[in-house]
Amino acid sequence: MNIVERQMEDALIFDLSGRFEFQATPKFFVALERVQDLRGQHLILNLEQVSFLDSAGLGAIHLAHQKLMAVDGALSIVNPLPHVQNLLERANLTSIIPIHTVEEEALLVG
Repeated sequence: MNIVERQMEDALIFDLSGRFEFQATPKFFVALERVQDLRGQHLILNLEQVSFLDSAGLGAIHLAHQKLMAVDGALSIVNPLPHVQNLLERANLTSIIPIHTVEEEALLVG
C-alpha cells in the first residue's frame, strides 16, 4: 500500500492506494505517528485507490479513529470503492466513521 500525505484547509489527508492488508498496517501506523500533534486534527482517509481491505486494515482504521477521538480529533473516509465500502458497512465502521463521496464534503464536516 502507498500513502501520500497532504494538508488541505484544517485537515490532513492520506491518499491510500493498493492493498490495505496485514502487511501494510505497520506503514499506516508509522504515517499516523508522524502526525506530531493529533489534538483536534481531522484526518481524512481517501480510499478511492484501495483495491483490497482485510480485517487488519479494518482494525487499523478503527484504531486510528479511537486515537483521534481520544485527542478531540476526527476521522473521515472518502470515496471507497463499492466492495471496500461494503466491508466497512459489514464491520459496522460506518456507524462511527462518516463516509463521504467527495473530499469537499469531508472538509466541511471536519
